[in-house]
Amino acid sequence: MSLFDQKAARLYRIERGEEGYGEGSAAEQALRFYLDALLDEAVKRALARSDPRSDQPVRLLISLSGFSPLTTILAYELLRPEQLLVLFSEDTRAGIDSIADHVVGRSGLRYRDFMSRPCVPTDPHGVYRVVKEELDSIRSADGQRPYVVLDITGGRKVMSAAAALAAWQLKLTLCYVEADYDPRLRRPVPGSDRLLVLGNPTELFGEQAMDAALRTFASGAFDAAYQQYDDLCDTIAEPARARFMRALSGLYRSWCDLDLSGLPANLRSVQTTLTRVRHLITSDTERRIGVQLDFLRRLSEGDPDCLLVCFLVLGEHYREIGRHDFAALLFYRTMEGCLTSRLEQRVAGFSCEQPDYLLLSSDVEQLRLDYAAVATSIGKDPGLALPPIIGLMNAALVLAALDDPLLARAKLASSKALGHLNTLATARNRSVLAHGDRTVSPTQSGTLESKARAVLRAYHRLRDDGEDIDSLVEHLRFIRTDR
Repeated sequence: MSLFDQKAARLYRIERGEEGYGEGSAAEQALRFYLDALLDEAVKRALARSDPRSDQPVRLLISLSGFSPLTTILAYELLRPEQLLVLFSEDTRAGIDSIADHVVGRSGLRYRDFMSRPCVPTDPHGVYRVVKEELDSIRSADGQRPYVVLDITGGRKVMSAAAALAAWQLKLTLCYVEADYDPRLRRPVPGSDRLLVLGNPTELFGEQAMDAALRTFASGAFDAAYQQYDDLCDTIAEPARARFMRALSGLYRSWCDLDLSGLPANLRSVQTTLTRVRHLITSDTERRIGVQLDFLRRLSEGDPDCLLVCFLVLGEHYREIGRHDFAALLFYRTMEGCLTSRLEQRVAGFSCEQPDYLLLSSDVEQLRLDYAAVATSIGKDPGLALPPIIGLMNAALVLAALDDPLLARAKLASSKALGHLNTLATARNRSVLAHGDRTVSPTQSGTLESKARAVLRAYHRLRDDGEDIDSLVEHLRFIRTDR
């Protein structure tokens, strides 16, 4: 047991009257012991756990005194204001002397900088008048109000609510001294305190709404997030962040919908609002957004290779949010696009929609036999002729018959690998989003994702365009935070 814990245990004994510490009641002795033996270490621990404080010095701390004067003393020690005003009700009057003894007698606050005012805890207008009068009295010569903090820890519930309303109207910063609670001893745990700086309530409510919108955004519900941020743009004092997130939600919505015609307007909106929030986001986030904007410009301009990458990125997004049938469809399209494009790039003029096999081989019959042999090796009926339209599996089989290096690079050259690909393709084709009435399992969508990434990687390496696909895909992952 640490020395601090030993002192805390002694504090409990003093509170229960099992041990003495000077004169007075058990509560008075316990308070005196806490201030003498525990306060310095408790303040040190609280400072390490508390919210960051403003760089401005606290000109005035207004604190609601509770049944224990300790919360006001802790708030004073954590904020070290130039002046302290304690508001008390009739049933907490006794604690004022203990507060004064500490902040003036021990901590060196000047007598004239310590004030106490009585108030009726159930009268919000009375609390407001007291707070406003004090604020008016300390307004600086240039008319600017100094930094004032209102501590609502110690007051009774109605009194704290009234003080919070006053802070709302007067645009004050709120603070609260929070601590872990020991239900057995029915008191806060010494040394567990921390100061929560709540800010102006209107700003606080805005932050809560922003947090709620961010949770919606992070879930992938970009249409709903757009609406939430749109509402916030009209209600909060500083809407720059909300406007940026609204624009980003709109962009991601168009991206998910593959609304290529709608991308340019959304791109302009994000670019415009980004300039106003650069100081609010991390350099990594800004860099990722820059990569995404450049990619989506190329996508909107019709770059076919960007579309293949887009399929993979959207597939991973839908898989993350548990929409495995959508994910499977997009992974399938990634592989199909890579394999058919590879065939069409072998020779100018070849089209997978209307294949002219003479463009691929001068000996079409031998190509048919090779195709049939590969198809038969994976248990697939090759038919009597080469396929009239080439999709995913037919493209893989034709490439295998041509001994194309893409399959080896994608680890699809063997009959076993091609058979596995055929099984996955069949699972996708039986999906409710394709030609069947089944759902794609998380395992199947995960395997499809791995295959799709391997095929896309092999496709780009054979094109030798110098683009690191894995790095690009990582940068294109949807941002989950507004920082």
